[in-house]
Amino acid sequence: MLMKRGEFLSTLAGPISMACVACLASACSKDDNGAPSMVNNPGTSSGFTINLDSELKSVNTFVAKSGFIVIRTATGNTAASFVAFSSVCPHAGATVEYNATTSSFLCAAHGSTFNSAGDRLQGPAPKGLSRLSIEITGTTLRVSA
Repeated sequence: MLMKRGEFLSTLAGPISMACVACLASACSKDDNGAPSMVNNPGTSSGFTINLDSELKSVNTFVAKSGFIVIRTATGNTAASFVAFSSVCPHAGATVEYNATTSSFLCAAHGSTFNSAGDRLQGPAPKGLSRLSIEITGTTLRVSA
């Protein structure tokens, strides 16, 4: 038995529409508190190390990994030459990205922005980024929460 093109398309339209609605609903889901779901769940690591012989060699370079962002702010391998922040936005837990060109942070999920000191500039975030501890031993930088 052969179907005409119109019959075939109308037969598929219902199930496909329902699948699309289900996908859209889950993409816009909220957690139990009514807040948007996390866009990205950065690692919950308690810290990590960076080899200063191979990374962060010049001012305003940065490393983002394991839920942390480390930026070289000055020359010299002392703790005062670096800053480290959690990359978790204090608003809804999305990942914040660092823009080396503007020396600022942006949470693309909801538009919060932060300056190079981690202070909140605008957006729904209620506060600035969490600053983390830095310790340097030789050419190894360690970040800890």
